[in-house]
Amino acid sequence: MDTSKKHKVISWLNLFLLVINISAFTTILFLNKQNNVILNENKKFSSDEFIRKELKLNNKQFREVSAMDNNVFRSYQLLLDMHCETNFDLLDELSSEHPSKVRLDSMANRIGKLKGAITRQTIRHFLNIRSICNPEQKVLLQKLLQDMLAVGKECRFCNKRECSRRDRLLSK
Repeated sequence: MDTSKKHKVISWLNLFLLVINISAFTTILFLNKQNNVILNENKKFSSDEFIRKELKLNNKQFREVSAMDNNVFRSYQLLLDMHCETNFDLLDELSSEHPSKVRLDSMANRIGKLKGAITRQTIRHFLNIRSICNPEQKVLLQKLLQDMLAVGKECRFCNKRECSRRDRLLSK
């Protein structure tokens, strides 16, 4: 084989190896980026830590509210599971060939009762927090609750010209 052919073969071989290296490097970067996204998605949001930080709870207050909320969170999780199951039952019924209006009405009532029960657990949770707060923390909690419950957001869609609820929000 003459020298020019050897150089051409070596050049093509080098180009081929360069393409393989670049594609391997790109694949590694892509997979690493995907793993980082998955890890970030798996980080659990802790509402307790959020409340602790926002209200500046001390360790004693935090332990007290955590102890009070053990039953609340167990009940809350059970109710969420029941709500989820009922939603899937509702979807199955709506997807059936001949959905039963009686079953659909029953499921709608069940969903309403479950949402009410979930709301009652949320109320218990915030009453537990409020019970351990000092006056300054109660003010912070009130503002936090107003934001979390989106109190006043409906006012944008309300037809009333004069509304004592809207006035009450504006005065705070």
